[in-house]
Amino acid sequence: MSKDKGGAWDHSQDYLALKGEERVRALIEIFAQKAANKEDEEWTNSFFPNLKLVSASDSQPHPSVVFSFTVEPQHCNRLNNLHGGCTATLFDYCTSTATALVAKPGFWQYLGVSRTLNTTYLRPAPVGTEVLIECDILQIGAKIATLRGVMKRKDNGAVLAVCEHGKVNIDPPVKAKL
Repeated sequence: MSKDKGGAWDHSQDYLALKGEERVRALIEIFAQKAANKEDEEWTNSFFPNLKLVSASDSQPHPSVVFSFTVEPQHCNRLNNLHGGCTATLFDYCTSTATALVAKPGFWQYLGVSRTLNTTYLRPAPVGTEVLIECDILQIGAKIATLRGVMKRKDNGAVLAVCEHGKVNIDPPVKAKL
């Protein structure tokens, strides 16, 4: 992936040329590289390498991505279960990634920003648990999107948490070509 003058990833070139699962893999690779190189102090760096893409599909009507994630001690509360804030942040990252499947210039190329993130916690995810995070696009328009996330235990399919994620597109307007 190329970088612009400021060192940021150039979303408008290499990224948008990729399709479907390749584009999602590129996003994950960028975040994982930043985490490995300690380019920033963001606490979400601890998600990598525990967060892995299982699949991505841009098929309509609901493009979707599925991740696996292994709960480590640094992701847990004092009861050694996945912390609620960590769960919400995982949903934020994973559901946002689904928008990459439909991105094009001026249409979700920067994945937007969160407007709402409603998370419902149903069961604990103890340290060492491998979970699947299934995310899909329920609705996406020029400015607003609604995404859904479901976190399940990989071993028995028990639903641990669900979310509905509202996003707003912040892409700069695309200049018309004459």
